[in-house]
This record gives sequence, C-alpha cells and structure tokens, in this order.
Amino acid sequence: MSALPLLWNHVSFVELGFPFPYLQKKTFEGVDGSAFMLSFISVNFAYDLAIAVIFVWVLTYFKTTIKSFIITSLLISSFAAIFCKDCYAVKEESSMRYISNDRIKLGIDLALGGAVTYLSDQANGGKNMINSFDWGRQIQMSYYSGPWPYIGPNGEKPTPEWEGLGWNPIQSGDAGGHRSKIISFEKIGNYSMLVKSIPMQWPHKTGVPGECVFECLYTLKGNVVTMKATIINNRSDKTQYTACSQEMPAVYTNGNWYKIVSYLGDKPFEGKPTTTIVDKTDKKGWPWVHFYTPENWVALLDDKGYGIGVFQPEVMTFNSGFHPNDSLKGFGSEKDVQTGHIAPIGQQILDYNIKWTYETSLILGTLKDIRGYAKKHWQIASNPRWNFKNNRHNWYYSGSMTDSGFPLKGGLDITFKKNSALVSPVTFWKASETPYLEIEAEINTSNKELLIEVEIQPAGKSDLTDWLNWTEGEHTLENERKIKAVSFPESKAISLQHKIVADGTSKKYQIKLSDIKGYTGAMKNLKIKFLNDGRAKIKSIQLTNSK
Repeated sequence: MSALPLLWNHVSFVELGFPFPYLQKKTFEGVDGSAFMLSFISVNFAYDLAIAVIFVWVLTYFKTTIKSFIITSLLISSFAAIFCKDCYAVKEESSMRYISNDRIKLGIDLALGGAVTYLSDQANGGKNMINSFDWGRQIQMSYYSGPWPYIGPNGEKPTPEWEGLGWNPIQSGDAGGHRSKIISFEKIGNYSMLVKSIPMQWPHKTGVPGECVFECLYTLKGNVVTMKATIINNRSDKTQYTACSQEMPAVYTNGNWYKIVSYLGDKPFEGKPTTTIVDKTDKKGWPWVHFYTPENWVALLDDKGYGIGVFQPEVMTFNSGFHPNDSLKGFGSEKDVQTGHIAPIGQQILDYNIKWTYETSLILGTLKDIRGYAKKHWQIASNPRWNFKNNRHNWYYSGSMTDSGFPLKGGLDITFKKNSALVSPVTFWKASETPYLEIEAEINTSNKELLIEVEIQPAGKSDLTDWLNWTEGEHTLENERKIKAVSFPESKAISLQHKIVADGTSKKYQIKLSDIKGYTGAMKNLKIKFLNDGRAKIKSIQLTNSK
C-alpha cells in the first residue's frame, strides 16, 4: 500500500504494506498452480512525492500546533494502514469460478462471459487442458445467422476479415477485445454453475452486443462435464434467415492434445475399429477438416492416450483439427498459439425471438472411456420420428421456403415455391428397417395436388475419411478430391417422385422407400422437395417399417 494511506489507499491495489509502498503484487493461476508477479507502481511514487513536497511546505510555514496535529495524523493513519490494510486497500477479486469433484476440475471466467478456460483431469496429471491464446478459443458458445455482413444497430460495421461470418455473437467477447457482459452467476450445489451473459458480436471490434442472452449450465458427474447451452434471441431484425452451421460448442485444447480419433463407418457401436483422423507427424490438422460419425463423438488425445471427448447426441457432423502444424503437436500451454479443436456442427434456423437449447457432454479419460460413454447415451432410434409440435428438431429449408417462425404452433407452418425443399439433419438409419416414409401434414396447393420428390443420401465410402474445410497453402480442395476419388468416391443420392392430394385437410401420406433403386444399407440424410407452389403444416415425419 502507499506510504500515505489516507490520501491514496482508497484507490490503491498494492498489497505488500508500508515497507514496499511502490510494489504491486499480482497473483494468477497458471497450468502448474499459483504464481505471482511484482511490478513497480510509478504513479503511486509520483503522487506520494508531490504530497510530500506539500507537507514539507506546510511544516515549514505553519505554527507548531498545526505541525503537531499533521504529524500525529500522519503517524496514526500510516500505522492504521499497516495493521489494518483491509480497511483501505481495494482487493481485486478473481473473475474465475470453479467446481470440482475427486476426478475433474472445471473453471469458467466471468470476465469472458462464463466461457470455460480451465478443465483438468486428476487421472492425467491435473494440468489445464483448455487453450486461451485469444478470445475466439476456450470452450464457448457461438452462433451464426444473417445478414452478411451484419451491421450493428447504430451502423457499426464489422472488420473486413470477419464480415463473411454475418451475425456472430460469441460468449467471450469481440475481435477488438470488448468483453461480454455478465447478467448473473449462480453456483448450484457443489457440482453445477449457471451463468447468464450478453455476448459480443465477434466480427466487430467496436463492442457491439448481441441482441440476445446466453445461458449455460455446467454440471460435473464423475469424469463428465455436461454443458447445457441456451440462446434467447431478442433481435430488432425480424427476418427469417436461412439455416446456418452452428458450433455445439467450439472446443479448443492446449497443444498436448493433438490426436483426433472417432468412428468413421456405417456400423455404429458394433465393435468396429476407430479411425485416427489427425496424428503427430501426418501433416494434417490445419486447415480444419470435417467428417461424418454415426456414433456422435470425437476425441482429442495426448501422447499417453488420455484426453477429452465431445459427445453431441443430435449431431453426426464434426469439425476438428490442430493448428498450426506438426512441429507444435504434443506440447503447449494456455497462451500458446498451438491448439487442438473439436466442434459438433448442426444446422439451425435462429429466429429473431428463438429460445434454443442443446446439451453436449465432455468426457475426460481414455478412448475406451469416451466411446463407452457415447454408446451408453446414444439416442438414435431404428425408426426415427420427428414431431414438430414445438420444435424443428434441426430440420431446415432450402430454396424459397420459410415458416411462420418461433414459437412453432403445432407444426412447421411453411410457405414454399417450386423446387424448394425440407431437409433433415444428418443422421443414421438402416434401409432394411425402414421401408416406408410417413408424413403427417395439412398441404394446400391451387390445384389440390402436389408432386413431391423424396431424395435420400446413402452413407458411402466418402464417409470413411475426413475432408478439408477450405484451401490453404499446399492443402487444396481440388487436389484432395483427385487423390481420394478412387478410394473414397461419394455415393449418389437416390430419389422417388410421388403425387399426393393437397386439399388443405390433415392427412397421413405414406411413401414406399423400398421401391427406390439403391435403397439398401445405411442412409444418412433425407430431403423432401416440393415441385409446385403451396402452403403446408407439417406435423410429423417418420421412417417406419409398418404400412
């Protein structure tokens, strides 16, 4: 604290006491525990020097009684500050909040909107796994929608390098260093934390808040962190923009965790071997890659085979990678540039007033631990059914098709133009177990009939490998397609046209998929194309084995 406590300490952060009045102690937590740093406070010194000069002048020119009063006051205040520094010193409270059990420890930073900046596993040495090189990393919520570019409510323009992202609020803060705003924080028992925040638009460097609220509930159980993430929109722009790829969430690890493993195949949880997608010396990882995994999980492992797995029960498409290159794989800390990455990717329409929640599990341990958890919690039914009473269930639209918006009222209330389509999420089903498609809907066209085309994408050899997200340097999309064309050819979509009655009354339409040539084996995607203009209320869609 300052040598002149009554005049300075109400704004001082110095904590060492009278003998060290111009040193500041800062304590912080690093990968290997607590540490501190001392720094010289030049402002304190200059301030105290000026005050001292004034005091000397007072003592020289004023009467003895006043001198005695001032000297006594200074002595009392200084000794009081020494022995009761908490009365004067302003303590800088840490923005970190933690929960832990006997296996794992999770830390979120309230200065970054409650994003996860700390995660450790006692079974693997207890070191922090999460990278914070910049505010675009951590484990955090991030969402995407239109327009492109997004202009802020007061005309704020995004930076050119990020304007292609459109509307992109993220949990930690923007690209210019403006932090998200915490609304509330609550610790629930010993093993849960709930944080609410107003995020920032990442592409802007001027502090543009998202017109939305983020809520995130973190819960520990054994070696698993569950992250229940909710976005509540309150946008002034009421346009229904097309569905965008959403990170559910984005996960960034330190460089020790570089090896990316998942299951790529068409026989999920039948004991088939996994695939190593990125390894230590394979010159892979950057650019990011994407792939299809019907087991809904991906792992990032270290040299010992320990790491973090991401399980997202609604999503079978993932982005992953390691930045920047092989030379930095296998080591690194929170502030180093090298990082491993996983992001489950789902398509979602984000209405101006939507409330949308997903729940993702982060499993710490070995590959066996991660895959075992995913198998136990896998939710894919052999006869998938989507009920649209109050949820789109990750279905979205292509072409000129929109619905009445959120909240849904008993179904997808859509208006469509010719050749627009209703598109399913990427999923998994076996053709042999689902010979029929059933659509419950009210459909209305001007001539009371509608020609629809059901298009199905089979799982194929192209799903047995990963694919680049973009071209950079020697890694080009064109060369990759040429190299993999023979070993990993893409399966062609199969389709069937079907004419239905469209008089506006509620009906169940059944289409025999087994009549489609090539409808055998594993399937992963469904598209229902409308070949006339019209309106419809789609109540449910089901793949079934009963006529």
